[in-house]
Amino acid sequence: MRAGRPCATNSAIAGTAGSSIWTTPPRLPIPLRPFAYFRAADHLRGPGTTLRSRVEDLLTEHGIDCAGGPIIALMNARVLGYVFDPLTVFWCHGPDRRLRCVIAEVHNTYGERHAYVLDVDDHARAEIDKQFHVSPFNRVEGRYSVRRPELDDALSLRIVLSRDGQPPFLASVTGHRVPVTTGTVLRAHLRTPFSPWLTAIRIRRQGIALWLRGVPVVSTGRHSRLRTRVAAQLFRRAVAGLPLRVEFPDGVVLGAESEGEPVPRMIIRDPAAFFARLGGQGLIGFGESYTAGEWTAPEPAAVLTVLAARLSRLVPAVLQRFQRVLPRPPAAELGTTANARSNIEHHYDLSNDLFRLFLDETMTYSAALFEDPDTVSWDLLAAAQRRKIDRLLDAAGVRAGSRVLEIGTGWGELCLRAAARGADVHSVTLSTRQLELARMRVAEAGFADSVRIDLCDYREVRGEYDAIVSVEMIEAVGYRYWPVYFDTLYERLAPGGRIGLQAITMPHDRMLATRTTYTWIQKYIFPGGFLPSVEAIERLARRSGLRVCARDGFGAYYAQTLRLWRERFDAHATEAATLGFDSTFRRVWQFYLAYSEAGFRSGYLDVQQIVLDRPEEQP
Repeated sequence: MRAGRPCATNSAIAGTAGSSIWTTPPRLPIPLRPFAYFRAADHLRGPGTTLRSRVEDLLTEHGIDCAGGPIIALMNARVLGYVFDPLTVFWCHGPDRRLRCVIAEVHNTYGERHAYVLDVDDHARAEIDKQFHVSPFNRVEGRYSVRRPELDDALSLRIVLSRDGQPPFLASVTGHRVPVTTGTVLRAHLRTPFSPWLTAIRIRRQGIALWLRGVPVVSTGRHSRLRTRVAAQLFRRAVAGLPLRVEFPDGVVLGAESEGEPVPRMIIRDPAAFFARLGGQGLIGFGESYTAGEWTAPEPAAVLTVLAARLSRLVPAVLQRFQRVLPRPPAAELGTTANARSNIEHHYDLSNDLFRLFLDETMTYSAALFEDPDTVSWDLLAAAQRRKIDRLLDAAGVRAGSRVLEIGTGWGELCLRAAARGADVHSVTLSTRQLELARMRVAEAGFADSVRIDLCDYREVRGEYDAIVSVEMIEAVGYRYWPVYFDTLYERLAPGGRIGLQAITMPHDRMLATRTTYTWIQKYIFPGGFLPSVEAIERLARRSGLRVCARDGFGAYYAQTLRLWRERFDAHATEAATLGFDSTFRRVWQFYLAYSEAGFRSGYLDVQQIVLDRPEEQP
């Protein structure tokens, strides 16, 4: 459908006028066209001049290809130049006419819109987290359950919003099919003249009535005009000098071209929504805006690398003082003994099959150690993971007869490598699914007598060990509990023993500046987590009576590891969907993997293998 044209063919686009459902776009006489016509610009964000191209662009971003199949849409028409369309639905089919997905685009009274891409199941139902502020009386929390049967002679679309401890909110859209003729269009307008205006007026009138009754208005900060303007000015000023090409829908391009080399492209599809999220939620809003499709990039890791390299300079120092007004981590996600298991389950208990899609045969979910960072490939990843584990075991002095404690089992590869040396291993984890698979792998390898894996918090471990190893587990502890973590290491380590600690680290000044803020990674990926600095680890180790013997950083290898995982994850999008992980989840994880890769590629993050020991007690 082209902008300004009253109708279109070739893509089975449908619309609504009053309670009618059009199964093909109307071709009205010229005098009646102002009373029912459509514009592509009214629906979905993007540069496409046709509605179909906008739909296909959105599907491509979510890894869905309808390959030219028919698309059926339910939408309101413009009447005398005005349209208000609270909900637009697109049924997207493949060339075999099988339903591939449904797009539900929501419009709010602020003039904003958001598209939910719903995966298809066998029961015409879908679930998705709420991501968009629709009503001033409703928070952006909860989960939608959508019943979305295809159009037939009658339509019954049902949407339920559920929140913990609250009654569900129900909305429905109903209608019936009528033939598209001049007469039916006229009758629809006679029954409900000026339908878009009436719909908008009724919604606003209901909002005023709720406000007069004392229903509290939810303050999200997202709609603060001042914050939005400030965010827009800061962003435009910051990217103007960066080696990026930032493209806006109106043709404006910002950024500094690089001589001889192309620069990464960042495409802003919905500037108003992007700047509103950025102004209201900072970096959380930046990530949410990507998930919502308000900005995108052919190579998101390349864009994020440029931004990460200059992160501390993008916001003026005077404004960084106001960081305390940003959201704080929820109390339910702090790393207490009561919360730790749910924090771990949020990520690691998603599905072993999901992790199998992008991890190598060792099922190792941490930085690999390649022989040469310039010659990295998927075929070398498993060997690089085993090289990393073996170096850590060597550093901790693990050999035949060693009593070894592993904090954070993963899927069991380190247990297997330590047991193969003849060590007696006790490993602890808080992930039920990792526990099951790790025990299975240990039994299959014939080490059930020398490896014990327990579902146990590190604070609950008892006994004394010759060596302790812990790979990228300190990040899940939370900075408030780091002293307890190091005290536990000291108490469990026998005098003269060694600890092999692998940790992701960040600069000390940034750690101090961000330790009380709530980040996108904490909200969506690792609740309760926080990265230490090398300085913090060394100080905490000394405080607990431990001594730092050696350390070695290899962040460049982690960037390559993450690149391999990200490419593998993207290549297995279809399998992830089959496992029940919808396009929104996949877009969140694409951002997570690219975001993490950028941190290491820019040098903002590093990964360290740190060797600690407990000196022999003097007589």
